[in-house]
Amino acid sequence: MFELITFHMSKANANALYDLIKSLSKAEKRHFRLYAKRNFSEKDVKFLVLFDHLDKSHKYNSDKIRILFPKTSQSALSNLKAHLYEQLLNSLRLLHRNDVSVKVYELLSFANVLYSKGLYFQSLEQLRKARQFSEDIEDDLAIHAVIEMERRIELFYVTDSGEDRAKSIVDTNELIRKQLEIRDHWSNVALLLYDYYLKYGHVKNERQFTKVEEFFISRTNDLDDTNISLQGMVYKQMAFTWYYFITQNFVKCYRHASDWLSLLRSNELLMNKEPILYLKGMHNAMSALFYSNKPRQFESVYKDFQEFISQRKSKFDYNTTLLSDIYNYVGELNYRFLNGKFRGNDEFVAELTQWLSCNESFLDQNREQVFQYKIACLYFGADDFKKCIFHLNRIIHSEVKEKYLKQDVQCFARILNLVAHYEIGNDDLVEYQLKSTYRFLMKYGDLQEVQRLIIDFIRKSINMNRNEMSDPFTELRDSLQVIFNNPYEQRPLLYLDLISWLTSRIEGVPVEEVIRKRQLKR
Repeated sequence: MFELITFHMSKANANALYDLIKSLSKAEKRHFRLYAKRNFSEKDVKFLVLFDHLDKSHKYNSDKIRILFPKTSQSALSNLKAHLYEQLLNSLRLLHRNDVSVKVYELLSFANVLYSKGLYFQSLEQLRKARQFSEDIEDDLAIHAVIEMERRIELFYVTDSGEDRAKSIVDTNELIRKQLEIRDHWSNVALLLYDYYLKYGHVKNERQFTKVEEFFISRTNDLDDTNISLQGMVYKQMAFTWYYFITQNFVKCYRHASDWLSLLRSNELLMNKEPILYLKGMHNAMSALFYSNKPRQFESVYKDFQEFISQRKSKFDYNTTLLSDIYNYVGELNYRFLNGKFRGNDEFVAELTQWLSCNESFLDQNREQVFQYKIACLYFGADDFKKCIFHLNRIIHSEVKEKYLKQDVQCFARILNLVAHYEIGNDDLVEYQLKSTYRFLMKYGDLQEVQRLIIDFIRKSINMNRNEMSDPFTELRDSLQVIFNNPYEQRPLLYLDLISWLTSRIEGVPVEEVIRKRQLKR
């Protein structure tokens, strides 16, 4: 039966098949095997042999698959892979049919089948159930789809549904259309702001701030929120959260992230349906507190975040589990930074590195680089500059196709790399890197006053006696503290605690001790 499928699965798609299989839980694998044996005869379950092989493999190997099916042509093998992929999706759809969002669209599908057979009342009954589910989770798109189907039936068949039936459908349709328009508008604003952050990070100067501010005001100032739905309000808070995060107003960022979470908590069904929305809100709230240097509040929110995961993780799908792990590891790293816990992290870093390796195909380049930079900062704070440089090289020498992604991390990785080599005493290498770092920062327009000072300081101090650096370090720290009074120049502090590093060199104590003293004073 495999030869009946006319499309082929490319190498990239074959890897997609492998990734899909590796994302399955034990329950999903067990269900698929039962589904295959129940719906296909033994001679037809050739795809199940391929499934078992890929399930046991540690990586995708096309040569081993060819050996497994020596009498199968290349085109038939491609069809076999495509058929397996399709059956996996069918099995997953059946297994998760009780999920609220899946249930709604399944009922819509039933309604369409009954409508095509002329069974209008039965179709309307399925739509009634679908509408109830949609309203319970306040899913604007699903409600709109249900109304559209109801309107089609009423247009072509007299259902004797009552004299107000048509008016009710039209009024609901117009209301939902307005709600969708507002929801989509706020969602678009949030997406564009997030895209800006991925490309450029936080605003660097007044020109960039004005650009972001004008964009935000132009998109939101005249927006009528009269008929906004719950989902629309969530996207609105998301847009405000990103706006204040990019413009470094972390107090307001945290406030809107908290409102985002409160909205989701008001509808338990929606939160169960969209746990990712809640996890993302928690992550943004923690990020705002981290950048605001609020260790106690951060710890409280981080604890709530971990409790949320422990209570619901058994119901998470693979994607939600992956994102919860990402946010959890970022939270753990930020917790260690806030509390100056830079030493004794080898076991934690080994665990995180192993996790990154296992999930490499599911992580985007942006997240991979952020993790590598944060790990490098951990080792920098522990004065383990060789390990710091190792992880920075994972960023600097990575083959990034989308060079625009996370310019901030790319730029500060080079600054930190420069400082780490300076600390080790690699003077010859530092002289070369001074030039390459300068060129890179100029290329991406990221040479602010802080970076200039750091580069000039290292250039001048290469030939100085390292035992007589107290005064130059003090002078640099005093200059930086003056510059940091300018809010647009504070951005480097989000990526590298320069003041703590300089203080540690002036006082002759580890960086973590400086941070702990500062937090105790707070």
